[in-house]
Amino acid sequence: MVSAAPPEKSAGNATQGYLKNIARQHCSTTLSLFDAAAQRYVDTEAAAAWLDDDIATGWPALKGKQHYLVRLAEPQMVTNFELSTKIPSGTITIYTGDADAAPGDKSWTQVAKDVPVESINNHKLAHRINKFAKYVLIETNIADSSPIYSINIFGERQASAMSIGKRAEPANTKQLLGDFVNNQTAFNMAGIYAKGAVTFANSGGSDTSWQRAIDDDPETLLNVKPSTAESGLVLRFDGAQPFTRLSLLTNAKTRGKVDIFLLSEAPQNATPVSIEGVAPSITLSFDGSSQRAFADFAETKATALAIRWTPESGDAALSIRELNIFADLALAEHEVTGAPAAIAQGPGDNEGTSEKTASAGRSPSDGKSISDGKAAIAMGPGRGGNFKDTSVPPIAAGPGGFTPGSLGFPPILGIPRRPPSPTPTPIPASPR
Repeated sequence: MVSAAPPEKSAGNATQGYLKNIARQHCSTTLSLFDAAAQRYVDTEAAAAWLDDDIATGWPALKGKQHYLVRLAEPQMVTNFELSTKIPSGTITIYTGDADAAPGDKSWTQVAKDVPVESINNHKLAHRINKFAKYVLIETNIADSSPIYSINIFGERQASAMSIGKRAEPANTKQLLGDFVNNQTAFNMAGIYAKGAVTFANSGGSDTSWQRAIDDDPETLLNVKPSTAESGLVLRFDGAQPFTRLSLLTNAKTRGKVDIFLLSEAPQNATPVSIEGVAPSITLSFDGSSQRAFADFAETKATALAIRWTPESGDAALSIRELNIFADLALAEHEVTGAPAAIAQGPGDNEGTSEKTASAGRSPSDGKSISDGKAAIAMGPGRGGNFKDTSVPPIAAGPGGFTPGSLGFPPILGIPRRPPSPTPTPIPASPR
């Protein structure tokens, strides 16, 4: 059993202060590639992977010098830039502007030159951009066509000030976003903008720091200690959602397994979940070869999830850089909107907390261990049970321990969702 001190109190909403990543199709941001022969920008398959909300879907950047144009939904302040990629080397140069001019046009303002890709892989630029712009031009110069999984562009908008809303009328996504979209992974329902919140973590820090696992910024991280009978993390969603996919980004060379329990009832804040004797809904395995893993599973309705980390050896913590989970929301019918918020410096410092901060003793998790903290666990179709002892949470049936295959690469491009399996009904625990 893992015991932890009560979390440090946050000032107000624990999710406040985190900046929204605006390089997302759900924000009506688009990506195109400059065709030097035709002297125009064209749609690119990369848009479906780089601008979706799944840290495990990727698409390779073209070799040599290329120019990718990011068009924001409206002119706004651009403060920083970050990649999440597998590219081992190369450089990028970044420009901002008010028009979609050709590369080299004098209207572009250079804001970063020949930045080594490895320096901004899961890390933001060392110096803030702080330019008002509608367009961001990314000049890549790489020799290796390894995938990029995410472009992250930050402005002044706080994620907590934004939310998922239903469009007044269905949108033509081809006209709005181009030929390549990924509906299956457009909205991360664990995200701060989706009103997700980490309500328990077992390794110290405040409830504000816990949100680094879901802030859409791979530079920040949340450490979770190994546990057995109780969860090391609990994440609450904004009501019950029908989930079909989950993705996780951790540190390189991570070895161990992550058991995920989909809960049909959310526990109280700062409370772990008793999972002793309960089979996980999903298991992600890390063998040190990749820092990303994902699982697709039968549609399962849940209001929260719990995580148990078991390292391959020793007591190494799991560093969660990004945790994503997806339900049945389509870009044609939904979008992320919100009024601009005041400049947020991030919870605790100017740029949130990075790996260096966490390793220096300010790791982003904490929580109180309550031995009788329990929540119903939804596990999707395929397994049932008669739980007479209420020390084991009631469950709904679901897929057994699941180890995913290779990375989600390439992404699914504009393919309609498969028909969902029937939503499982939670099975209440039998009375004593």
